[in-house]
Amino acid sequence: MSDRRESSAVNLEARVKITESGTLHHTSFVVHDVEKTAAALGESGIGPWGVWTIEPAATTVRGREVPFSFRIAFASVGDSNFELLAPHEGESIYVGHLEANGEGFHHTCIAYSSREAMREAKAELVRQGREIVQSADMGELGELCYFEMPEMGALLELLYVTELPAPEKTIG
Repeated sequence: MSDRRESSAVNLEARVKITESGTLHHTSFVVHDVEKTAAALGESGIGPWGVWTIEPAATTVRGREVPFSFRIAFASVGDSNFELLAPHEGESIYVGHLEANGEGFHHTCIAYSSREAMREAKAELVRQGREIVQSADMGELGELCYFEMPEMGALLELLYVTELPAPEKTIG
C-alpha cells in the first residue's frame, strides 16, 4: 500500500510542476474552416476572432519529420482563449482528428513564459513515459508539442509563444 501512495505522491508532484509554471492558454476545437466557424460563432456572441496561418520551420508527427501548416483563430475569454484550428497543408494530428472524429474538441493548452520552462515541463512528461504525438518549432515565434493524456480523454499542448504578429484578419 505504501508503494501506491509513494507513486501517487510522485505523480502529483510532477503534475504540480507542469501546471505551476504555466497558465491555461486555450481550449482548442479542430474545424474544417476557421473563418466559417468563427463567423458562425461571432453571430452567437463569441468573438471577435483573430486569424493567423502558422507555418512552422520544423515539425514532427508521431516521431517522424512531417511538414505541415495550420490556420488558427483565437477569441479571448477572460484570461484564456478559445482556439479554432484547421489543417492547412501536410499531414498532422489535426487531419487525423477530422478523419476519425469530425469537428470538435481537440486539446487544452498550457503556455509558458519562457522556452526553458516549456522544455522543463516537456521533459517531465517524457520522463513519465508520456507520448509526444506532434511537435513544431516555429523559430522566433516559439514552439509547441502535444502529449497523449488518456486521463483527460484529450491531448495536452505545451506552448511557448512570443507575441503573435497582428492577425491576418479579424472576424466578428
